Amino acid sequence: MTDKRDKKTTTQPQLQSKTSLFALRKALPYVVAVVLFWGLSALYFAPQYSGEVLVMHDMVQFDGMSRDVQQHNQLYGEDPQWTGAAFSGMPSYMNYVRFPKEITRASYKFAAFMGEPTVMIMMSMLCFWLMLLMWGVNPWLGIIPSLAYGLSTYFMTIIGAGHISKMWALAYAPLLIGAVVYTLRGGNKLFGCSVAALAASLQLGYNHPQITWYFCLVIAAFWISEFYYSWKEKSLKAFAKSTAVLAVAAMLAVGSNFANLYYTMQYSPETTRGGSELAVEGSVESSGLDLEYATAWSYGKTESFNMFIPNLMGGASDGGFASDGVVAQSLVPYGARSMATTLPAYWGPQPMTSGPVYIGAVVFFLAVMGLIILEGRRKWWLLAVSILALFLSWGHNMMWFTELMFRIAPGYDKFRTVSMALVVLEWTLPVLAALLLAELWRGGVERTKLDKGLKWATISLGGVALFFILFGGSLFGFSSSVDSQLPADVAEAMRAERRAMMSGDAWRSLLFVLLSAATVWAFSREKIGRKGLVAIMAVLVCADMIPVDLRFLSHDDFQPASAATITPTSADLAIMEDTEPGYRVANLAVSTFNDGTTSYFHRSVGGYHGAKLSRYQDLIDRYLSSLNTDIYSMLNTKYFIVPNEETGEPEPMLNPDANGAAWFVEAIEWVDKPDVEIEMLGLLDNKRVAVADSRFRDMVSGAMGGGEIELTEYYPNRLVYNYTSDEGGVAVFSEIYYDKGWTAYIDGEEAPYFRADYLLRAMDLPAGNHTVEFRFRAPHYPLIAGITLTFSWVIVAGIVVAAVVMIRNRRNDKEDGTTGEQEA
Repeated sequence: MTDKRDKKTTTQPQLQSKTSLFALRKALPYVVAVVLFWGLSALYFAPQYSGEVLVMHDMVQFDGMSRDVQQHNQLYGEDPQWTGAAFSGMPSYMNYVRFPKEITRASYKFAAFMGEPTVMIMMSMLCFWLMLLMWGVNPWLGIIPSLAYGLSTYFMTIIGAGHISKMWALAYAPLLIGAVVYTLRGGNKLFGCSVAALAASLQLGYNHPQITWYFCLVIAAFWISEFYYSWKEKSLKAFAKSTAVLAVAAMLAVGSNFANLYYTMQYSPETTRGGSELAVEGSVESSGLDLEYATAWSYGKTESFNMFIPNLMGGASDGGFASDGVVAQSLVPYGARSMATTLPAYWGPQPMTSGPVYIGAVVFFLAVMGLIILEGRRKWWLLAVSILALFLSWGHNMMWFTELMFRIAPGYDKFRTVSMALVVLEWTLPVLAALLLAELWRGGVERTKLDKGLKWATISLGGVALFFILFGGSLFGFSSSVDSQLPADVAEAMRAERRAMMSGDAWRSLLFVLLSAATVWAFSREKIGRKGLVAIMAVLVCADMIPVDLRFLSHDDFQPASAATITPTSADLAIMEDTEPGYRVANLAVSTFNDGTTSYFHRSVGGYHGAKLSRYQDLIDRYLSSLNTDIYSMLNTKYFIVPNEETGEPEPMLNPDANGAAWFVEAIEWVDKPDVEIEMLGLLDNKRVAVADSRFRDMVSGAMGGGEIELTEYYPNRLVYNYTSDEGGVAVFSEIYYDKGWTAYIDGEEAPYFRADYLLRAMDLPAGNHTVEFRFRAPHYPLIAGITLTFSWVIVAGIVVAAVVMIRNRRNDKEDGTTGEQEA
């Protein structure tokens, strides 16, 4: 006879075993998703783990532009907040500065530990997947659209170019929108607020305002949609509470980035993003960028189809033709077959491009089917913001709309490269695909409705592909501006290969549409189950996206780490032997004002930055681009680097007429307008006469005696001069005027200074032997840094508290629920 106690002891382990197995099965999709996202990203960028690197143009420029600031930080343990090595001097707020952004800094450390660029693609997938989890999408199913988002071809092209802050902003965008939707749709307020604050803090922390602006547009579209439905359902009170919670999250995010935002807003009006003070005849007054400049990179209307057919317009500007194609064959008689892979396959309307914004034929099919099947509240706001973003991306190809947005949309006139708006569609289309798949997963679509969506999505997208297959060759010219510079037979071969590229990729997209349709049909007819749907769709997405991605960024693009190091030329080494402080260098052997590498070794007249001081840009446009040596001398340009006429190698050239670090002038010409001031600058002998705005007249006592003045100490944020003057007078300093941080002292006592010669500093100095000192410190820095740090820790505390509360709630919840209550 069996003892009851023995029976109890034998069944208890069985129950525990079943419970453990259930917990393991429940955790499996979460483990698989994270491992898959990391593994796929790591395989794509595998060479980074063997010590190779991507030589990313913008990152190389960043290294040069930030070198003197980082070096000062390492040597003296302080952040100078000003660089003297680029554009003759500028704040380093938008280049390199150590604001107390603790949340973003933690992200930096995580990225360094995991390894860029692998971690950027992994995080973009992971954040998209977490967004879907908050909306209640099954974790297995969420893997498919997350892969599509992270494998976007645009992401690979911007990584290749070194647009790292943009990539990180795009990686965290889904998490932000996920939290917003979750909160407005009635999710846990504390959790929603905490996640939204964290994601927004990271978004802002990576300091790419244009990407943040576009996704604020997405949030605005959703908010308007929810407001309408809340009003219709008479639930405005609950909607208002959720909005208030998100307002708190926004406040926390802004507070945690307050230093960065405050100083950027202070600096921005002084930059090219704030517009020029010079009057331009016939122009419309604007405080932002010039419209023509801002819309130079505008997506073409027909070009927009390359989101569905990648090589519709040839791919990239820096290559794309096959090494064994018809273009290569046409170059054989000229002994230049190898040139084929470097000639521009791209023939679209943009000045140049690194590749198409290919979103994927599989994703397009699912998104279009979703637009047909999903109910209105879940799709119309996504469709509306997608159309708006598409219109924005067309720029000068839809100028009436662009001009309207420049006038009425706050902040939009500060952005260039309007084609970037397509990042919105890179998010909305995978979201639509996710929502459709979620409906199929739940079995919530009637057979007739599903068949209708399947039919029309296949017909519409299949029809687009067939249109370009059948008629593309005769409707388009396939020519670019480069073609006319080449022999006629080579140009004709280029057109033929471009035609074949369009046709080939149109067939390719058609194939993926049909395969996607077949998969959905098979699932709807129960030929495959849920696991089959996930597996097949995941494979299709990867098979669709990865080969196209590899066209523009592959293992072949990795190089030894030494290739990314900026090395001095013989000209650099020769100039660096001159230890006199304060002189500048103009490198004419490169694109002077689009090069940051010179700043790695010298105080450069040039640089590489999208938000240089507007007065400096005026000087470039008016005088420096035309090599006005008097103006270069005014900036104390002691050396020019020029290419040798025979070898082309850079060599130094001494400028004996450089004004020096500072000089006394004999007279000042007072003017009332910036236009007159910059005009006079080119007419006067700037060694003897200064020109200044009459608003500063009261800062000059009248004495205009001479004297001797020299720079004795130089640091990026501190300059010390000694001078001797019998009568006193006005000294001009070859340093850029920026009164929001620079303070002047005479013998340790604060003294006024003013702007002269359009953008330099000047001071009325008393007679005698004295010391002049300039120091730079961001205004109110201790207070603003304290605010930033406080808000950062509040967000961290909020995340911890929210996590504890959610864990307790889930323990008490007997249902197999998720964090989200309703899908978007």
